[in-house]
Amino acid sequence: MKIISSLKKTMFKCKARNWLLNRFIFVWFAVLFVPLAFIPQYSAAQNEAQQSIVDRFKKPMPELPLPEYSRFVEVTRPVAKKPYDEDVLAYSLRVPKEWEEGINKTSANFVLSGKLFLELSSYYGPPTISGRSRVVIEAINMEGNLTAEQWYIKYILEGGYTTEGMIVHDSNKVESLIVVMEGDYSYYLRSLITINGDKIIMVKYYVPVEYFQAQAVMQAMVISSFKITNPMEREFEEMFPYRFLDIAEIKYPTGWKIYTKPLRNTERLRATILNMSGAAPEDPNEPKKRGRTETKGKLDVIITSSSVKNTLIEEIAKYKEQIEGEGMMIGSRIPEDYEFKYSDKIDFAVTEVYKGLDSADSMSEYEFWFTVMVGGNYYYFIMLLTPSRDEMFGTWAENVENYKLIVSNLRPLVGAFLERD
Repeated sequence: MKIISSLKKTMFKCKARNWLLNRFIFVWFAVLFVPLAFIPQYSAAQNEAQQSIVDRFKKPMPELPLPEYSRFVEVTRPVAKKPYDEDVLAYSLRVPKEWEEGINKTSANFVLSGKLFLELSSYYGPPTISGRSRVVIEAINMEGNLTAEQWYIKYILEGGYTTEGMIVHDSNKVESLIVVMEGDYSYYLRSLITINGDKIIMVKYYVPVEYFQAQAVMQAMVISSFKITNPMEREFEEMFPYRFLDIAEIKYPTGWKIYTKPLRNTERLRATILNMSGAAPEDPNEPKKRGRTETKGKLDVIITSSSVKNTLIEEIAKYKEQIEGEGMMIGSRIPEDYEFKYSDKIDFAVTEVYKGLDSADSMSEYEFWFTVMVGGNYYYFIMLLTPSRDEMFGTWAENVENYKLIVSNLRPLVGAFLERD
């Protein structure tokens, strides 16, 4: 009943054409999800309270008594650089007056990769027996369509770090405080991660643990003084178009592969898009094995005509049978700040997220993302099956952000508004 209640609240927030449309959305989710509430073993598993991996890292920053900004200006000096003569890397900030500057990065002979950071600038405080405070500014090519928050959580998971504090400024900027070890020294590291164009720029301010109380305010204010000189629009991966006749167009990203069946009519159209990024290329000399496609995520697109009786319920029932046949069960709703964008030709749209369980492997966790849209004389369903955020965070983030792009790029065409016999 909690699922039904949450759906009712969601529907009141959505833009609906008429009362029948609201009724349909209610039936759609009820048919798909309510029966699973009566599976005892699944219900018990879903009732275990767990804090998501995102919540474990997002903590408030330590509160600091910040002085007047004029006092900060008195003890610091401005710095403005254009590393490697690249506009996208240009920045400004303030550093303590007595600090030394590292090697100036002006050579045009540089290579940015998506795997290793390239140092842009560095600034050093006085040496101490506990280590040396310093600011390091680095850059790396942005790969994929992750937000700054998702990219950084993946980064610290891979590094085995734990946050002392983390705040998200917006989808392209995140700030954090962690403790790191370098040789025999421990440091409080405050970082600012910014996506600019197709680059990630990371500002890192190291303070020896023994001096953190004395330097925490300076650390926070130096980081907050960092500014990108030439802000640029976020660049996403190339998207490839696919048309369902003259009815609708979708776009999917590099590394994903679309599978379709011959289109026999305009009443029911469907496609499956698989995340194949990172999968080993097919060897033409190796025989293909049925059911052994390597994939990191699966997305189904179903488009049905509103003129066909019972098509909507039948499609949902078929999809439910399909996922149950694959050993998957759908459980409780996951509250989510969706931040979805839809085409201006869509009259109605709603997205829901649910936990998933593999009946053959209770240790594996999944998520189902469901979007239903109405535009013209057609209904559009887009469903994503992905490993859960707690199971494989990097894969989950990649799947979800690409799912959002695919949903936002679905566009009804002229044929969706024609009356067909």
